[in-house]
Amino acid sequence: MARILVIDDNADLLDMMRLILAQRGGHQVVLSADPADGLSKALADPPDLAIIDVMMPGITGYDIVRRLREQPQTAEMPILILTARGQPIDRETALQVGADEHMAKPVMPADLLAKVDELLARRRGAPEEGAGRVLTLLSLRGGVGVSTLVANLAVVLAGGEPDVVALFDMNPASGQLALHLRVKAERTWASLRDTSPDPALLEQITTRHASGIHIVAAPFSPLYADRLTGPTVEAVLAFLRGRFEAVLVDAPPLLNEAAMAALNASDLIFLVLSPEVGAVQAALAALHALREVRERLFLVLNQVQERPPLPAAAVERALKRSPDALLPFEPAHRTALARGIPLALEQPQSPYVQALHKMAVTAIERLAASGG
Repeated sequence: MARILVIDDNADLLDMMRLILAQRGGHQVVLSADPADGLSKALADPPDLAIIDVMMPGITGYDIVRRLREQPQTAEMPILILTARGQPIDRETALQVGADEHMAKPVMPADLLAKVDELLARRRGAPEEGAGRVLTLLSLRGGVGVSTLVANLAVVLAGGEPDVVALFDMNPASGQLALHLRVKAERTWASLRDTSPDPALLEQITTRHASGIHIVAAPFSPLYADRLTGPTVEAVLAFLRGRFEAVLVDAPPLLNEAAMAALNASDLIFLVLSPEVGAVQAALAALHALREVRERLFLVLNQVQERPPLPAAAVERALKRSPDALLPFEPAHRTALARGIPLALEQPQSPYVQALHKMAVTAIERLAASGG
């Protein structure tokens, strides 16, 4: 739960914001219909997030943002401009004065809550410069949706910002991330013949997607698997985490030297399984093998079938622990893969993507609590 300040001179909108943010979102909400009063409240007791209108009597929302950015206690506070002014120039102006995001009225409740979660997650998870987080997604059983999850989680974590998230597809037998993003990678990690590759070469094997997400793609041929050694993985991750806020690793479905190098470098390890016997057995094996890093494990139950063979309760009993995140079945993934557009870009309001937003917030809170 976050403490959110809303400044808007429209009483009806304030009532609606209370309903959305408090009752639906579970947040503590502070409302102010007077811009001067709202500014005073923000400075006296800075909230976790401020949502501010633009056109108000006396002081505009832009003025409030400028003043908040001038004060040390609110200089880094997430700010969302919510206004009826929805032209591109309005968004540009909002960002120029210091707001983190701009949304146009009227806004759908689900859109607003997703944006609020995104801003809170960014704030809690902001890494120091040159120290991006490494998040590895792993399953010892194929077919549980790991690559799909990686591609969509990247979109969610990027939050529309370019050049903040990178992907590393470690799968030695024709990785899928390039297909999910419809990226034509001129070079892949197969070009790495040295365990200490030159930064210029590492730059060359990193391909930029139109969304601003970067990817170190896997080769389509499995003949180059031996080039991905433990030291090579360490070098790639060191390069990426020095340039991006988040590095997502699509790990191979085995615990070889390369995979262990990625896991050892990871701030959080997402262990992914689907609710079926084979996946549960693989997850149990992984939990045992990775018991020394269990404090960094984040269990994801991903429903890849419309009618799963096992209920979630049975999975919990078998694993003797509850999943940290539950992702619902999403039939649109097949179409998204065929189009090369992750669902999080094309259908951000789908239940799967909304669940992914919640998972991202939970994961970042876990990292913040652990000091990672």
